[in-house]
Amino acid sequence: MSKGKALPFKAVMFDLDDTLIVSTIDFMKFRVRLMGYLEEMGADMSDYSIDETAVSMISKFERELRRKGADDGKVGSCLDEIDSRLNAIELERIDGTRAAPGAAELLRLLRKEGIRIGILTRGSPEYARRALKIAGLADLVDAVIARDRASGIAPKPSPESAFALAKKLGVKVDESIMVGDFSIDYICARDSGMRFLGIASDEESKKSLEGCGCETILKGLDELRIKLGL
Repeated sequence: MSKGKALPFKAVMFDLDDTLIVSTIDFMKFRVRLMGYLEEMGADMSDYSIDETAVSMISKFERELRRKGADDGKVGSCLDEIDSRLNAIELERIDGTRAAPGAAELLRLLRKEGIRIGILTRGSPEYARRALKIAGLADLVDAVIARDRASGIAPKPSPESAFALAKKLGVKVDESIMVGDFSIDYICARDSGMRFLGIASDEESKKSLEGCGCETILKGLDELRIKLGL
């Protein structure tokens, strides 16, 4: 516990998959199928790699569409179709979702200290809602910002998503800490002016965090609890 001392932050924004929950999404399958969808839609596949993130591929495809002269309606229609298909992949094995070790204990400690808890995820709103409920964490979270084109909020790594979550939590970004396991989490925190703490969920995660310049990389939520002074 903080032993009566006020903690030097008012909110913690967590990534969801492989940070607070053990993800059931097969991310390699996710990227393979995404590349298939992009090819169906006429993308120049010589410019895409299975090793890049879904975020990168979708952004690249949007730029390609605009270079080819697609108007906003066409671009929006293509992105909505991609979103719909990706949403279905996310939900395929969601019933097997479980909390990451130490997640519930950490969130309860934060709430006891009056710290606001937010989720910032590239998953869909339905995926985030159901995953948190199945993992037993839904009642411990104050606000969620997910991948939702209808909201008009650019998803992470855009800092816009962090500012939107801070607003929902009733705090400023510089009063918050972001926690995540990949470079897009670090970039979002950096570009919004927020302190960032990384958790290496596996070797790929560790390399991603090291590669973007993350200075603090922890092994799990128990180490994070100590780092936060709880």
